[in-house]
Amino acid sequence: MPRQRLASRILLISPSNRMLLFKILYRTGALAGISYWATPGGKLWAKESYEAAAIRELYEETGIEVQSVGQCLAHKEFPWVMPDGELVLAVEHYFVVRAHDVQLSNASWSDKEREVICEVRWWSEEELAACREPVFPPELSSLFAQALTRNLHLT
Repeated sequence: MPRQRLASRILLISPSNRMLLFKILYRTGALAGISYWATPGGKLWAKESYEAAAIRELYEETGIEVQSVGQCLAHKEFPWVMPDGELVLAVEHYFVVRAHDVQLSNASWSDKEREVICEVRWWSEEELAACREPVFPPELSSLFAQALTRNLHLT
C-alpha cells in the first residue's frame, strides 16, 4: 500500500466566472517532460486540516488571503507519481473560492513552484472543456460547473 499524500486544492473563480489554473512542467527528475494544468493547492502540513491547508496554499500560490474556504466540494483519491518517482495515493479535497479581482502574486512561491509552474491562466468553462492538454483531475470541467452553481465563498 503506497503512502497517502493528503492535499487541498482550490477552485479559484474570478468575477467573470473564470477559473485559475497553473501549467506544471517538469524539466528534471522522474517526471521530466511531463506537463499538465492544475488548480492551486498542495500537501497538508503535519496536523493541519484540509481547510487550513487550502487557506495557506491559496495565499502562498496566489497572494489571496481568506479567513475560510467553506465546505469541501469534492474528495478524490487516486494513484499519483511524485517528482522523485515515488508512487503515492493522492487524497485531495477541493474547495471553491471566489476572487474579487484577478490580480495575483507569486511572491510566496517556493523554489520548487518557481521551477515547475511555467504558466498561470484564467480559464472559462468553454476553454477548459476544449483543452487538449492534460488537466488534473481529469473531471475538472465537471467540478468547475458544480462550483459555478454553488453559493461561493468570497475573498
